[in-house]
Amino acid sequence: MSSVDLFLLLFLLWAVPVLGAPGGQFVRVGAMTSARAKHSATLLYNGTVLIAGGVGSNGNFLSSAELYDPSTRKFTATGSMIQARAGHSSVRLINGSVLIIGGSGSTGALDLCEIYDPASGKFLPTGSLHTRRAGATATRLQDNRILVVGGFGSDGQSLATAELYDRNGKFSVAATMATPRSFHTATLLPYECVLITGGMGAMGALNSAELYTAELNRFLTLPTMSAARYRHAAVSLAEGSVLLIGGANGDKQPGIATAEIFDLAKKKFLAVGSMLQPHFDLPYPVVLSSGKVFVVGGARISELYDPANGTFAAATKWADRFPEYQTATQLSDGDVLVTGGSDSRKQQTAQAYIYVP
Repeated sequence: MSSVDLFLLLFLLWAVPVLGAPGGQFVRVGAMTSARAKHSATLLYNGTVLIAGGVGSNGNFLSSAELYDPSTRKFTATGSMIQARAGHSSVRLINGSVLIIGGSGSTGALDLCEIYDPASGKFLPTGSLHTRRAGATATRLQDNRILVVGGFGSDGQSLATAELYDRNGKFSVAATMATPRSFHTATLLPYECVLITGGMGAMGALNSAELYTAELNRFLTLPTMSAARYRHAAVSLAEGSVLLIGGANGDKQPGIATAEIFDLAKKKFLAVGSMLQPHFDLPYPVVLSSGKVFVVGGARISELYDPANGTFAAATKWADRFPEYQTATQLSDGDVLVTGGSDSRKQQTAQAYIYVP
C-alpha cells in the first residue's frame, strides 16, 4: 500500500460516522488533551469552544483548559485556571469573556471565580461569591447580569440563596428561594424571568419549582412538577415553554425517563411522552434548526424530541460504553460537540464527537 493510499484510509477511518440513524450521526473527532468529566464547555464568539476543569482520569480536580476548533476538529491547550475545579458553572459574558463560577475543589465547595480572556488565553481573577457553592446554576439575564442560584455549600447542604454578578465584576446578594436546592435547572424565559425546577433538597428529590423575576428580585412559588427530579435537564422552547427531561427521583433506579413541559402562560407543568430510556446526569439538550430537541448523555442512546407531537424517537446509539457528566455544545454551524464524561466503568474519557443532524 502506498503512503497516499494509507493516508486516505486513515482519513476515512477518522472521519467516518461512528453510528448513524435516521435522526443523524456521530462523527468522532480529535481527542481532548485531557480526559475529563464534570467539566464545562462554552461557545466563544469566534466559534471555538472553551473546555475547562473537571475531574481527570485519576479522580483529581483539573485546572487545565483547552479550545476546540471546528475548522480543524482538534483540541489545543490554552491557559490553566487559577483554581482546579469540577461541577462549576460557566457563562459567556457580553464582552466575549467567560465567567467560571464556584464548583468543587480539593477543599470542598468554592467561592473563587475567574474570567477567561480569549484574547490572551489566560484566566484572570474576579469577584468571589458571597457563599461557597457547587451544583448551582448560572444564567445570563437580558441586562447581562449573571444570576447564580442554589447549589450546595461547604457543609454539603443545599442552599436557598442566590447572587447576582454585575458588569463591575462583583457579586451581590439576591433574593432567597422558598426551598433550598442543588442539582436543579435554571432556564431563561421572556420578561426577565428564570424558571427554577426540581433539584435535591434536605429530604431528597424535589418536585417544586420557582420563578425568579429580575424586575422584582423575587422568587415566586409555582405549582409542582408532575415528577420529582434532580440532575435532570431543561431547555427553552417556543413561546416561553420549557421542556424538562430525565434525571433521578431518589429511588434505587439510576434514572427516570419521564418528561414534562412548563407552560409560562398557564404557569403549570404538563406531562408529555416519556423518553425511550432513562437519562441521568445529562447535559442541557440542544434545540436543532429543525425545531427538534437533541438529547444525549446518561443512556445508551441519544434521542430527538419533536415538539409538534410531544414524543421522543431514537437519534443514534453509542457504540459501547455510555458516558455521564459530559457536555453538549451547539456549534455555529448547527452541529453539536459532545465531549468527555465518565463511562459505564466510571472511567473518565478524552473522546469527543460531533453530532451531525
